[in-house]
Amino acid sequence: MPRVALVFPYFRTRSPTEMLFAPLGVAALAAQLRRLDVETRLFDGTFTTFERLLDELQAYRPDIVGLSSMVSLTRTTFRIADAVRSRLPHGLLAAGGPMPTVFPKRFATHVDVVFRGESDVSFPRFCADYFGRGASAETMGGLTLDGYAGLFVPNHGLRIDNPTTHHSETDLAAFPLPDRSDFDHAAYQREWLRRTGAKVTSIIVTLGCPFACDFCSKPIFGNVVRRRALDAVFAEIEQVRELGYDGLWIADDTFTLDPPYLEEFCRRMSGLRMSWSCLARAEGIRETTARLMKEAGCRRVYLGLESGSQDTLQLMNKQVTVGDGVRAVHLYREAGIEVAGFFIVGYPGETASSIEETFRLALTLPLAEISFNVPYPLPGSTLFARLGGPDDGADWNEENEVTFVYRSEFDAAWLRRRIGETMATFAWARRAAR
Repeated sequence: MPRVALVFPYFRTRSPTEMLFAPLGVAALAAQLRRLDVETRLFDGTFTTFERLLDELQAYRPDIVGLSSMVSLTRTTFRIADAVRSRLPHGLLAAGGPMPTVFPKRFATHVDVVFRGESDVSFPRFCADYFGRGASAETMGGLTLDGYAGLFVPNHGLRIDNPTTHHSETDLAAFPLPDRSDFDHAAYQREWLRRTGAKVTSIIVTLGCPFACDFCSKPIFGNVVRRRALDAVFAEIEQVRELGYDGLWIADDTFTLDPPYLEEFCRRMSGLRMSWSCLARAEGIRETTARLMKEAGCRRVYLGLESGSQDTLQLMNKQVTVGDGVRAVHLYREAGIEVAGFFIVGYPGETASSIEETFRLALTLPLAEISFNVPYPLPGSTLFARLGGPDDGADWNEENEVTFVYRSEFDAAWLRRRIGETMATFAWARRAAR
């Protein structure tokens, strides 16, 4: 029987900031493929080694290998693709995810086909049709290739560049739940239990973001917000509870954007005895909603405060004020929810004085956690279009490193020192407050 292998090419770094979650993208694809009766297996690199993953892939002998990639996984994706090409020369290689969506030509030098954007439907349909027609990399031109959204093929004598699609809320309601059956849940749960005292996994509730922050790239889900039916969301929550998880990381960019939807989610969460955390924007939250979130198990909210300078927020096109951020932090804290603050320092066009404003703000707010990063011009962002960045095959070598990938007016060594001093002051104040 023809087989598909889906590969998540992440291998643990054991960085202090490492957040380990079973990859939902390949789990969603696996569910769609299995619904079409396509034999499928997931290969998650998180708790294995590069060589062991390759050995297991070779033993499985898939006919199609799909690689999910993002900016921090680019180099590993290429290594795996080249090794699979050597070990399984007759298999078809495919790539998808944020980086293949932004730079399909670059990825097409290592794989046969690229699927850009939301490929939950098009990639599984392609695989089923490919097998049904007995196709190969050389004969797939016999398929009706213009019918697969997001397909990009500049190889094998083909020139296919299909537009991407965004699935509607009606489409999403008909999707199967992500198939998490191939993951090492015991390993994920051990790591989270050790770090936080809860067994945490991720879930996506809403897709898309309507805002246009200068530094942000959203090549997959785009600008239009779509909300999953809460019946499906809570069926997935029940699924992860049965797998032994008791905590959720809600990975949405704009989960708190729609108060009625958020409040209904909270009402349905109440009584489940699951803790959860989420990202949130600084504006728009109401005191009653924050209290409802706490009652429903919300433990921590992560706010992209970004800067203590209003001028810098305008440079970032954040569409919020410093005051919005301060108000949100206090509102959540008064409701009993911990708040973590993300900050960016050294933004193009800001000053040393505005950077110091950011450090001061971070130390005056009642935050449970803070982090500082320098700007990274993500491919697909306005910042990247303006500044450029690393070549389209590059990625981060380390997590959260304070290193500029473009010519900056700021000295990275000075920023590293000031970040270190601010983090030390924050840690001392936290210890003293206990």
